[in-house]
This record gives sequence, C-alpha cells and structure tokens, in this order.
Amino acid sequence: MQQSSKDCGIFFTRIKDTYIPPELRMKIKVTKNDYDCMLFGQEHLFTLELKSTKEKRFSFDESIIKQHQIDKLEEASQFSNVISGFIFNFREPENRVFFVHIKDFLDYKYIAQNQIKEHNYKNKVNKSSISLAICEEIGLEIKGFKKRVKWHYHLKDFVLSAIERYEGQ
Repeated sequence: MQQSSKDCGIFFTRIKDTYIPPELRMKIKVTKNDYDCMLFGQEHLFTLELKSTKEKRFSFDESIIKQHQIDKLEEASQFSNVISGFIFNFREPENRVFFVHIKDFLDYKYIAQNQIKEHNYKNKVNKSSISLAICEEIGLEIKGFKKRVKWHYHLKDFVLSAIERYEGQ
C-alpha cells in the first residue's frame, strides 16, 4: 500500500509494531498500537486496521481482531472527516481486498454474535467470523493488480468512493 499511495499522491503511514522477545513479554509493558496505519487524501483521514488471510473469513477471536483496535477505530470515526475501518485482504484464490467501515463491522458483529434472526444480509451470518461474502456485501472493494511481485492498489479510487459513501457517518 505504501507504494500505491505514493503513486497517486496520498499520504500513507504505517505504525510499526514493537517486537518484544517472548522471554521478555511478561516483564516489559509496551503500549498497543491503536491501528495499523493512517492514510490522508482529499482532506480526509483514514484510520485503518489491516488484516490478511488465505481463508475465506476472519475470526472475531481476540487473537485476530483485538477489542482495543475495534474501540480505537470507533473512537476515531467520531471526528469529522475521519473514516475508520478494516481492510480485509483475502489472498486466496485471487487476492481480493475490501474496506469495511467500523460502523458496518460493529453492526454485523452484533447481529452475528447475538444470533439475531431478523437482519438484511443476503449471505450467511456466522457468529464467530466475518466472511468474504459478507465483505462483498457490506464492504467497498479496493481494486488492484500485480506488478511483477507486489500488488498495486487503486487507492485514489478507494478514497473517493469511501468519502462518497461514508462521509458524515
């Protein structure tokens, strides 16, 4: 994403995780990152948590999607001109990437985990995960293509589509 953002004049910064060797993890307190990265384009700030899998779903398990990440994305989304959410990368079989706004994610998670029968989703609701099919339904696909080895994403198109769809939420 870093190179994709440079190519279209969008500011992108990745917030590095601090590595603590396993033998020191119980002895050292390290602050947790609120989210993985921030992107700035068209006078809007995007706070994003990046997730990637070879599966067709992302588990809600705390080891995959941490509650503090959800909380911080929701908190950031309360400010004007801030759009927050997850970027879910489904690497197999054809590398599809979706942005899911934090509000849409929370709505889906609530319905899924509470097993609410009355909902508007066309696809199957799973109480323990968010699937590729649900991301297709509620998310915004970020198109890309493979440049030799690495993927290049159309971030300018994503930014414009996201602003049009989510501004004011």
